[in-house]
Amino acid sequence: MFSSLGKSVGAFTGDTSFSNITQCTPEIDMGNPKTPFLTITEAEDSLSALNTFFDDCLFGSDTPPGHDQIIGCKSLAQSATESFTHALDLIKPLFLSWSSKMQIFVMSIQINPFGTLEKRRLAVLSLYQTTWAAFLNTDPHNTGFSNSDYERILSKIEQIIALENSQTRPMFAFDGHLVRELSTICASCTDAEIRNRSITILRSMNRREGVWDSWEVANIYEKVFKGLEDGTLSFDDLPWGFTQLLKELHN
Repeated sequence: MFSSLGKSVGAFTGDTSFSNITQCTPEIDMGNPKTPFLTITEAEDSLSALNTFFDDCLFGSDTPPGHDQIIGCKSLAQSATESFTHALDLIKPLFLSWSSKMQIFVMSIQINPFGTLEKRRLAVLSLYQTTWAAFLNTDPHNTGFSNSDYERILSKIEQIIALENSQTRPMFAFDGHLVRELSTICASCTDAEIRNRSITILRSMNRREGVWDSWEVANIYEKVFKGLEDGTLSFDDLPWGFTQLLKELHN
């Protein structure tokens, strides 16, 4: 949990030193892709291992001296694009196996008897499945997804919000990903309609996840979009990290 929170703080501040929180993980095995997960928890744990493995591939430190190199951890200084491409190559077959097992699991269960919590957990897994699929289809030299992928991701987020009924009451989560994901969409998408839809969703959430507040994110990106429209800001020059963006707006 603290590792995940550290990554969230890193994305918020634009500081990549958070990556040192996680150590290199051993090579993971998703098992037979034609065998479904047995429970929602098993699917969640498997996805968590997948996410951790990818973070280690992308951000992991050099292998300690005297140890055999673990697949996925950086052993040589590489450019960001090289590291990203290498991480994608390693994670893709693992994700495809996870996605196959998840798809068969969903088809094999009866969702109607599930309570709201279980339905939300399945909806979050579906969001991750959609986001990962979009992520693996990206060009390492580009910063965003296709518009259709953005729209699918936003629809998944809207489904989760509807299950929480968060429009009627403020919500807090120590560790969450919806606000951060919407912030990433605002920061990477150049389509005005999709960005405005993201702002609308942020306004409707009334939600705080760790350091991420949906109203604060919406307020800041509304200013950013106004600056992009009137030419006072350039999309290519926007800094990474939410706090860095705040500093840019105050300059």
